[in-house]
Amino acid sequence: MGNRVKGRAKKKSHKAAIHSGMATHRKLSRMGKVQKKHHSGLDATFIGRSRVLKKLQISLKDFRRLCILKGVYPREPRGKAPKNKKGQVFYHIKDVKALSHEPLLDKFREFKAFMKKVRRSANRNEKDEARRKQPLAPTYTLHHLVRERYPRFSDALGDLDDALCLVNLFACLPSEGRIGTQVTRKAQMLAASWGAYCSVTGSITKSFISVKGVYVEAEIMEKGEAIPVRWVAPHNFTQNVPEGVDFRVMLTFFEFYETLLSFVLFKLYGDLGVRYPLPTAVCDGEGSSNVSGRATLHPTLGGKATSVLAANLSALQVALSEASKGNAAAEAVKDALKEDDGSEENVNEAT
Repeated sequence: MGNRVKGRAKKKSHKAAIHSGMATHRKLSRMGKVQKKHHSGLDATFIGRSRVLKKLQISLKDFRRLCILKGVYPREPRGKAPKNKKGQVFYHIKDVKALSHEPLLDKFREFKAFMKKVRRSANRNEKDEARRKQPLAPTYTLHHLVRERYPRFSDALGDLDDALCLVNLFACLPSEGRIGTQVTRKAQMLAASWGAYCSVTGSITKSFISVKGVYVEAEIMEKGEAIPVRWVAPHNFTQNVPEGVDFRVMLTFFEFYETLLSFVLFKLYGDLGVRYPLPTAVCDGEGSSNVSGRATLHPTLGGKATSVLAANLSALQVALSEASKGNAAAEAVKDALKEDDGSEENVNEAT
């Protein structure tokens, strides 16, 4: 029987039968070649999530995190999906190939191997060795992802709405559970830096108060074009953190939006001739926070200012006054603000 196995069906051959009167090449030209599995149709364009995890060799938690940072989302296949694949989550083959070449994927694998070493030392009751390894954890940055997803500055400004809403939300949340103190303070500093820029440049055009918070709209000038940016600032009340919220996903979004907002603020402050981040806290010998004797931080951060926004606003004014000596951009901003004030006074006198 040759290579035949008992009980197994005989494989079909593409060769034409003798009695058919058709050659092999003629049969292939008429009937076509039998396609292999996952090489044509829906399976060749879209891949299910389980197959993607096997292809990338990562866990579901790391895959979700990588998709959020990379900006990859599930897609719905065009046409009808097979009956046995209804309800599945599909990803495009091009997105999967982009994820397979992402440098963060190697960092996630390095961190997984590092945590295995730390757990091994902890299970052996070698606590000193585990503590020694903690500072050696692999680190990564998201700068390349920001430049990849937003090649132009106008693109980053257009996608700043969600970033500002999430940053203002974390700035009001208490530091408990998964939300650490560093996350809350970083969110407060980013929100205050953005608010100080909008206040000094007079970019805010509309605002109204609702039950959810304060809705604000600002227009940022980029190459002579006004780009509207809208966000919501929650009310400054005591927030109750619900139990059904997955803060791991929100913290992953905050990790990316933190880098994005830092890039945007660096560019905007640079146009004013001010170096970002602002030196809002410089400790002197007595341990007090001070910037040029005027700008201090919030008391919870070791200063005397009434809010983090006030500290950033005063620090920005100090930086503008120092930079205006030889900076034409800062002088132009000040002149524009003075003109606005003068026009408002003239309108008030006329009325």
